[in-house]
Amino acid sequence: MPSIIVGVVACALGFWGLSIWLWSVAEFLRGAVPIALILFGLVAIGGGLRVKRSHDEKEQNE
Repeated sequence: MPSIIVGVVACALGFWGLSIWLWSVAEFLRGAVPIALILFGLVAIGGGLRVKRSHDEKEQNE
């Protein structure tokens, strides 16, 4: 029960803060989304290269 109360209070404060600082949140997202996309892209490229490398090594061992 206490966790539900804390969750409701946190949501209420979050919505209140979002309504007051909407433009600040939007400005933060405008800067954070491209950076996140670049980082996720680099991780995906690295994962793809790692999978390809391990696939090539398996073919050489056979």
